[in-house]
Amino acid sequence: MRAYRIRLEFAWGHQSRIIGLSKTNPSYYYPPPTTIIGAVAEPLAKNHRLGENPATVALLQRALSQNLLALGVKPVNTLPLKYMDINRIIAVGDKKKKKYPTPEDLAGSFDAPARGKTIMSPLRPGEPPIIDILLVLSKPLISVKGIDIRISAESLWEIHRLGSKESIVSVVDVEATNKISIEQGLAITSYSFPLTSSVSVVEKLSGRWTYEVYVDPYSLGSSQPLLHHYFSGKNLITYMIPLRTNPSEDPIIKLHVKEPNTIYSVEFCGATKKIVGVYPASAHH
Repeated sequence: MRAYRIRLEFAWGHQSRIIGLSKTNPSYYYPPPTTIIGAVAEPLAKNHRLGENPATVALLQRALSQNLLALGVKPVNTLPLKYMDINRIIAVGDKKKKKYPTPEDLAGSFDAPARGKTIMSPLRPGEPPIIDILLVLSKPLISVKGIDIRISAESLWEIHRLGSKESIVSVVDVEATNKISIEQGLAITSYSFPLTSSVSVVEKLSGRWTYEVYVDPYSLGSSQPLLHHYFSGKNLITYMIPLRTNPSEDPIIKLHVKEPNTIYSVEFCGATKKIVGVYPASAHH
């Protein structure tokens, strides 16, 4: 097993909207796990000259999903604030053998729906908004199109966005370790985690905790697009996510975890971090 801690700094926030709803769809608090996996996949595709088209990135996402054991997010100094604003959308392409946009059909050429965004608001004046991502893989090697690809700390430094092209981030620190232990029972964590029948909340110790529903990042083996999962209601998972309300206090929660979920205790430079994920990987694949 291999674990990575990625510290990311946001330029302003992100656009990671809930798909499968109306065109006035809201945003998530944090970029969802599938978006994070896609952000990891993009530099791997570029560095191995696989191309950056959506089909190749989707192949990399599925390969990463097959090795994924745990994935969680923790706010370091930021509180996400959801909002919606008016955006002008221009239709581009052919419709009824007409080129769009066209003055002959202004109503069909333009629209201005409200669209969700999330501002990552720093809790300390003068600091950029920062989150930590903790990622645990069963092995740091995947195979795509017959090419063996190693996930390294160097490749993770190249992550540059989380969400739409406007959702610019900068990686400020990456740590990698093999010092990982597995356990069940009671655990205290500050990272987001999947809330399944095998994971129960014992006590919320600090901060705010809420829920969001994502496409299951552990089960991306299907070639179906993410939109299909939302429309069908299948392959979705509820995550419990932390919201930091005090700049000097981490959001902390106490859990009880049993199989097939597990607690991963990951040691970075003498500091132990706990995160909830799946084990063994075959439990979801």
